[in-house]
Amino acid sequence: MNFKIDIEKFKKQIDAFRKESTELGKVINPILDNFDLNKQEILEVCQIGKFAFKIDSEIKIVDKPQPPNPDFIIELKNNYIGLEHTLILTKDAQRYFSVKNLMEYAEQVFEQKYPNINVLATISVQNDEWIYSQKDKPKLAEQIADCVHLTILKKDFELPEKITRIRTTKHSKVSFSYMEKNWQGEYLTKERLKTEIEKKETKISGYKTSEKELTELWLVLLIGSNSSVSYQLNESENYQMESKFDRVYLMADFDAKVLRVK
Repeated sequence: MNFKIDIEKFKKQIDAFRKESTELGKVINPILDNFDLNKQEILEVCQIGKFAFKIDSEIKIVDKPQPPNPDFIIELKNNYIGLEHTLILTKDAQRYFSVKNLMEYAEQVFEQKYPNINVLATISVQNDEWIYSQKDKPKLAEQIADCVHLTILKKDFELPEKITRIRTTKHSKVSFSYMEKNWQGEYLTKERLKTEIEKKETKISGYKTSEKELTELWLVLLIGSNSSVSYQLNESENYQMESKFDRVYLMADFDAKVLRVK
């Protein structure tokens, strides 16, 4: 079979990706440069940056205040808007984050124990579950780090009881990725969405006005983060509903698809 690549179409796709990356950088870089943010906060800025870029290229993120303020202050057409955001998770989310946190700890141990070695390690866990006590966490993390190092060296060794597979490849930094076997999440129902919106509405009365006068309050709810504890968007579901927020958006994080719910 003869496959012919459309070079011009391919070039246009690359140009579009570069343009989008540049425009997204304009949205998030001012916040990343001016605030000392931790890993989770940087992820949140990137998520809201993608959201802002998708709905209106004129949106600017101007502040990331502390609670009880909204999570972000954005500017649109000379108006300041308070933006609250949250990730909607399934009830068994702790199962996933317990393993993910252990892998992140092991990543830190690897960086300290094996400096100057960069690697992307993809790690699978038996039945996507690992129950452990906090006192055992340092020992387990070191064990995982050592196993990754042995995998890089292509040495023969026995995997720990809970780990089913480790794959490594060269990378620009050290990154341990937890790979779920059953990663596909449930579909988000309208009832589950309504519950999360109502939970966030209880915070509205406590928001401070901040130094900038806020004209509106928006809520962005995130799903679709490519794990079993994050819901999927149901294309056949009507998610429209009323809310005390001026606008409510639902965003699938993985592909940055945005729906306006109110």
